[in-house]
Amino acid sequence: MCASWHEYNIAPERSATDTRGITAVSRISSSMEIWWTGINQSVEGAYWYEGGQWTRHRIAPDGSASVSGGMAAVSRIPGSMELWWIGVNGSVEGAYWYEGGQWTRYRIAPDGSVNGEGNLAAVSRIPGHMELWWIGANGSVEGAHWYEGGQWTRYRIAPDGSAAVRGGVAAVSRVPGSMELWWIGANGSVEGAYWYEGGQWTRYQIARARSASVNGGVAAVSRAPGTMEMWWIGDTGSSVGSVEGAYWYDGGQWTRYRIAPNAGASPGTGIAAVSRIPGSMELWWVGPQREVRGAYWYEGGMWTAYQHSAFGSGAAYGGVAAVSRIPGSLETWWIGGAGAPKGPGSVHGAYWYETGDEAG
Repeated sequence: MCASWHEYNIAPERSATDTRGITAVSRISSSMEIWWTGINQSVEGAYWYEGGQWTRHRIAPDGSASVSGGMAAVSRIPGSMELWWIGVNGSVEGAYWYEGGQWTRYRIAPDGSVNGEGNLAAVSRIPGHMELWWIGANGSVEGAHWYEGGQWTRYRIAPDGSAAVRGGVAAVSRVPGSMELWWIGANGSVEGAYWYEGGQWTRYQIARARSASVNGGVAAVSRAPGTMEMWWIGDTGSSVGSVEGAYWYDGGQWTRYRIAPNAGASPGTGIAAVSRIPGSMELWWVGPQREVRGAYWYEGGMWTAYQHSAFGSGAAYGGVAAVSRIPGSLETWWIGGAGAPKGPGSVHGAYWYETGDEAG
């Protein structure tokens, strides 16, 4: 990488819960949005437009969100964004925004539908469609889809007992007619399911029991139409807190590899990943000493790990979010820990520009 990362602060101490409730999108190349769970269980956000400053706003009042639940967001068209979170009583909540309007809230699943420490994943495979998934309160894998002009429709991918209720969930759509979903099994396996237009969801396994932390995050990208990559936090008994990965190329099988060794990550950390150009991928997580760590890959080379923030600056169970709004830039955000410059519960960001230009 040929330029330096620059850190900044979005929200001060005690602005956020120290868990994985953080997500982000870039709906147009000159704008970014980030959301997190507020310390009093509100849903908070901040937006940035090129040439301006970060501006904070509130999506939902105190008492609206689970203190430990995850978040997901997509922008299916440039003039719209969608956000989802876990409600304080285990519901699945959402909010949408259309350019020129206000954020509007709605509910997808009622109280008791999801564990309060659960996670969400979402994709928009075509502009008139969105898909959302979560782990049910009893370890099922649940989904809901929306098609323009219709209502949200719920369905089930895997029955009760299939998933770790606090484990991560990740999804991608590598081509418009297909979607892929991954989650941590109840026994620490790494599970997946794929869907092709006109067919049914089909399940498979990437890693056997006791391969993954049942409290850790999952992340995924598709850097090109014929390839997918996914990552998780390992837990094999003798190897706790490693960062594991697997890749798939069209016509081949899933192949596993390791990015960070035993004790290279906090076992409860979230993971964020982006592919800013087809020949590169980036990954971030919270390390064992509460530092944020990263790793990057360029086609033809090996994965290279680095320290992204100071020791103690991240929260052990905190989330990490990332976007690449233009091919030559990366942005990351995380919840501050006890050693963060602005104190625990602060919201921090960092940006990287290939040319060395500064912004943010």
